[in-house]
Amino acid sequence: MLKLQWLQVHQFRSVRPGTRLSFSPSFNVLLGENGTGKTTLLELVAAVASSDFSALRQEAFDLEYALASDTGRITVRVRNAPSDSEAMELGMDITVAPRDMAWPLSIRREGQQVTVSRQDDASDVVHERIAPEVGGRLWLVLMSGGIAWVEKTGEGTAAVEPLLAMAREVSAQAGLGRFDEGLAYFDQLYQVELRLSRRAEGVLATGTGLASEDLLDGLRKVAASQWGSPRFVLPAESIPFLRDSARLLGFASAEALLSPLPSQAQGKYETLSLGHLELVFAGSGGQRVSARELGYGQKRLVAFQHYLAHARAVVVADELAHALHPRQLRACVAELGTRQSFLTSQSPLFLDSLTFDSPEQVSSTFALCRREEDTGLLVWEDLSPEAAEEFFTAWRAAPQRVGELLQARGFW
Repeated sequence: MLKLQWLQVHQFRSVRPGTRLSFSPSFNVLLGENGTGKTTLLELVAAVASSDFSALRQEAFDLEYALASDTGRITVRVRNAPSDSEAMELGMDITVAPRDMAWPLSIRREGQQVTVSRQDDASDVVHERIAPEVGGRLWLVLMSGGIAWVEKTGEGTAAVEPLLAMAREVSAQAGLGRFDEGLAYFDQLYQVELRLSRRAEGVLATGTGLASEDLLDGLRKVAASQWGSPRFVLPAESIPFLRDSARLLGFASAEALLSPLPSQAQGKYETLSLGHLELVFAGSGGQRVSARELGYGQKRLVAFQHYLAHARAVVVADELAHALHPRQLRACVAELGTRQSFLTSQSPLFLDSLTFDSPEQVSSTFALCRREEDTGLLVWEDLSPEAAEEFFTAWRAAPQRVGELLQARGFW
């Protein structure tokens, strides 16, 4: 799984130029008062972790960052100069060093022009034009660079397969967004539209909106048997996020309901569109409750379980603990597993659940956010080694008081 190693901001909104943050491969917690840019930082992290800058097409920015996993490392500098055109005026300088390639590849994008070169042979350069719809999507630029290299050299795709594998890893994080502090994500759950295509080899299911693989996989399992029905019923056993939500909320079972939408046949295959999603939970006595009728905290729990089903490598969540019962919060934190997470929380309950093995882990876990009074600039910075050492020493003496220790040192 690709994880974000560091981020440097040369230009972005009101962030102080030269800001550089290093990140932990597990927990990253943003600390600061309201108005210090924590949500802005979360949204920026989501953009660079997914390497999709399409939402920022109308903003000027200049960023550097690094992504790394067992498959290799990617470093990127990306710049945008907005124009009246719909196409992004995007510049990218990319160095890709896949683990199984003897040499790194340099890729430069300026507008629709891509230049590819091998770092140990600067004279061997490929020029290739890419379509405007590539937008700010890094994985498509990597794919274009790999294909251009193969066409130029005739080496065959095996020569760049490690590069293409890394491009697929980046693609797997496409669509990553911020889990909001309210119910916006929950409301978006009901805007999904799924499309089925019945073929000889089985039913193909695709979706728009927040159509997680959990939901699509569950639909594939029942689509053939329920084809033509006025309502498709997907039991929670076939949808892990719904099954886990029912368990954490204390329900006996749950199901997802979808209804056919008016649609036109496309191609030679029989197709069907589904929408009007409903999530229904059932108690041990048989009483049924729509997810729309759940309490505020219950809705956030359902939404977060769905978010986790989509965010398989990186989690970006604002006020994770908001409205969650302590037992549910502990379960959600446990389910983060090996994902890299970027979190904010004003709850000491969440902070007190954190543990540390060293001052270095403390330093990499916390990012401090503040606003300069004289300039109004947002200042984001890592915890200094000295502050991390002092905190770690105090935490070992009182492991359950993370929130108090942070407040006593003016960090939270």
